[in-house]
Amino acid sequence: MITLVLKELLVQKMMVGPVLLYILVFSFAFRNTGDAQAVAIVTAVGYMFVMLCGAWDEKVNADRLWNSLPVPKWQIVGARYLALLVYTVLVAPLTTAVLALLTSAGIIKAAGAASLVNALAGVGAVMVLASLFLPLYFAFGYTKSRVLNMLVFVGSFSLSTIVSSSVSKQPAWIAALDRLGGAVVAVGAVGLVAVIAVLSFFVSLKLYSRREF
Repeated sequence: MITLVLKELLVQKMMVGPVLLYILVFSFAFRNTGDAQAVAIVTAVGYMFVMLCGAWDEKVNADRLWNSLPVPKWQIVGARYLALLVYTVLVAPLTTAVLALLTSAGIIKAAGAASLVNALAGVGAVMVLASLFLPLYFAFGYTKSRVLNMLVFVGSFSLSTIVSSSVSKQPAWIAALDRLGGAVVAVGAVGLVAVIAVLSFFVSLKLYSRREF
């Protein structure tokens, strides 16, 4: 499992340098999103990992290679989920640092965007989006599922705009969450993301086990 996770991360070594550039670009692209800026940046950069990993595996026929070896399918599937989590968790503090530097230098004005909590919320967003896409990826492969992949990627930003607009109107459910307290809401959010990811993993594993190579 560790070897597979390292493989996933090493595949993305091409992004180690550009990742800061991506964060910078998205910092300006999402500069008017306020508190949601860090969430949007981590979501965009993190989800690029999903797309690039899928494209690379398709290019080198990684699925055929791993399935020709005595490697359990649950490890192949699990490695993708775990590597995605590790990658986005690393992107979160980088995003926070870049936003803090840009804000302190007066280059951008980010109201509350340089918050690690907001950046970590982006990690949760990436895991939810990936949990929606990965079952189809493992069922059909990258080529057949890449259209849906792009729809999920683009649609996520439209959804975030709708959610932000809804939250700004202070609906009743926001007041109810405020009464629960930040800690309770955070634990609940983490638990919900974990449940979604676990369910997605089992669906992906079942679909991947049925796939022929």
